[in-house]
Amino acid sequence: SSDVCLDPDTAHPKLLISPKGDSVTYTDTWKELPDAPSRFDTTLNVISLQSFSSGRHYWEMDVTGKTYWELGVTYPSIPRKGIAEDCWLGRGDESWCVEFFGGEYTAWHRGVPHRLLVPKQFCRIGILCNFPAASVMFLGADDMSPLFCFSAGNFSDSLHLALCPGHDHNGTNAKPI
Repeated sequence: SSDVCLDPDTAHPKLLISPKGDSVTYTDTWKELPDAPSRFDTTLNVISLQSFSSGRHYWEMDVTGKTYWELGVTYPSIPRKGIAEDCWLGRGDESWCVEFFGGEYTAWHRGVPHRLLVPKQFCRIGILCNFPAASVMFLGADDMSPLFCFSAGNFSDSLHLALCPGHDHNGTNAKPI
């Protein structure tokens, strides 16, 4: 596995990054932060400080008790300002993700949704990024069930881990990732 630390300079102003940088939580409070070019201003995203450009990297995220989230990897060039679809994980060419919403899993890249027939809700999600194979695989890490695998052909840049913890939804999605 590859250790990562979430980059607070990229976090949307309604996201709280833990002091260790290893988890993110949504809050209803808009923090007054500098509007840096690296900061997401509309989508509830944060990316890792570390980028990866070779080898194989694996991460697991705890999504226990979450009703909505998006997890994936992104190029550093993902748009971060405005309401364009490309700012959402998996909606543009710059990122790959799996989303959990409304009890359903969907894999996304280039704005193309792939509904996943998953019979249960996982507590842990794994992401395996394989540069030699140019692939991104998502797993239900509770029992290592394959969820979806993207074949990129090749990666044109380094990749960052990317997270969206989702809105609170009246207290039903308040836990961190």
